[in-house]
Amino acid sequence: MQKDIENNTYKAIAYCSRTLTISERKWAPVQIELGAIIFSLRQFRPFIYMAEIELHTDHKPLAYLLKKADASPNLARWLIELQNYNIKIVHIAGKENLLADALSRLQNQPEEEQTELEDIAEFPVCFTLPIKDGLINEHYASVLTLRKENENYAIDIKQEQENDMEAADYIKFIKTGELPEDISPNDQEKFVLNAENLRIIGDILCHKLPNLKPRIFVPSSLRALIFDSFHSSQLGGGHMNLKKTLKKCRKYYWPRMHADILTWTRNCITCQLRHSPNPPYRAEMQMVPVNTLFAKVGLDLAGPFPLTQNGNKHVMNIICWFTKYVISVPVPDTKAMTLARAFLNNCYLKYGGCVELVTDNATAFTSEFFKDFCSMLYINKSYATPHWSQGNSVTERSFRTFHNILSKYISKDQPDFDEFLDCACFCYNTSIHTSTGETPFFLMFGRDPIFCVDQILDPSVYSPVAFTDISEFKQRLITSLRCAWEAADEANKQAQLRAKTQYDKLVRNPTVTVGDRVLLRKLCRENRNF
Repeated sequence: MQKDIENNTYKAIAYCSRTLTISERKWAPVQIELGAIIFSLRQFRPFIYMAEIELHTDHKPLAYLLKKADASPNLARWLIELQNYNIKIVHIAGKENLLADALSRLQNQPEEEQTELEDIAEFPVCFTLPIKDGLINEHYASVLTLRKENENYAIDIKQEQENDMEAADYIKFIKTGELPEDISPNDQEKFVLNAENLRIIGDILCHKLPNLKPRIFVPSSLRALIFDSFHSSQLGGGHMNLKKTLKKCRKYYWPRMHADILTWTRNCITCQLRHSPNPPYRAEMQMVPVNTLFAKVGLDLAGPFPLTQNGNKHVMNIICWFTKYVISVPVPDTKAMTLARAFLNNCYLKYGGCVELVTDNATAFTSEFFKDFCSMLYINKSYATPHWSQGNSVTERSFRTFHNILSKYISKDQPDFDEFLDCACFCYNTSIHTSTGETPFFLMFGRDPIFCVDQILDPSVYSPVAFTDISEFKQRLITSLRCAWEAADEANKQAQLRAKTQYDKLVRNPTVTVGDRVLLRKLCRENRNF
């Protein structure tokens, strides 16, 4: 520690020194040099705090460290601690740094056990942080009453509290017991309750709770600065959520802190641009009426999967929304012609046409070729909402079941998934569907399937029924199918109603008025950069 006597000459008036620990010896030179500065500032803090100090170092990188936009975590925390002091770092030549250099070259004494320098210190009381224009947003920019004389602000907490009307009222009440003249009778009790936990410690108004450390009362002119330091700043913010930001800000105190932090966090433009609303906005679920075979058919793709010996990499599922009957087809690629041929051969030519075909917005389905293909077959083509799987939820959900089935039969590297695809499809179609209460196979063909085990145990159960009159058989079949379809339709409606009731519990309709800022979410990014 040195004092300027006259004519820029210096004289040592105090020393502090220690050896490095084993782990500290492995640090980078700039970290060791900065650690030495932090150690000395902590030692001499009672003497130099709140004073203008000039620090001389022969390590030139330290002179530029404060100007760097990024730093390692340890250095960043120490740089924050430096803001505690009104300090100026000056580089001098090594030959001029005689006093400190002499200390480092003294003969070593027997080493004592040293404590490693901590890299976490309390956040500074006196801030010296660069402030950007437009700190939070236009609405709250007025809370910054500091004058921008240079790139940094040096803040006198005591003076700011005296200039703040709210803090001054509390100081006056603590000293004299007088209430503010303009306070209403309804607010007097609340004012007195808040003042019970306020103390004047070292001429600074603080909030003190039993068994807890005093917290500085932040005047209104500095509250936005606190929020910016703990929310927006790269040196301590990170644009964390409300809970984490509030936890940091609680190192200090001001009335209605939670409400202010909540408002500022919600109004942070950077967070709005990056994060989705939580909870998300959602409208009420709309039920889709379907009560006829192949009135509405969904089509979707899954993959790519490992290439099979048959040259297939994708799975195309075609599902009737009413019966939930699935047609699963392995395909080698996702070209429009390949998908159109697979749909024609496996669905249209086997089960007839459909009224409406629902797909996502994949390139193959939005191509002119596929549109012309649907027009040729008199099929109404519709598309699900982009990036919203519930628009074609019946088809999307079938893939989840198929994946569960196939994962239990195919090998680990999946080179033969297409060999088991028909088996998985048959297992799915012959199982009870929770939405209809029937098997898709029965609703499609009007009969239950015949399994191998049935033929083994009781072949007579599935013996052909003799009908002398073909029209009688047809009439019975139509009657039984109509009853099954009506029951399935009712079960479908009940299942949709249950899903709607559950979904609508979290309905949150946006309230937008003229003049509100509305953000357009871009779901498709041109690159993978942050």
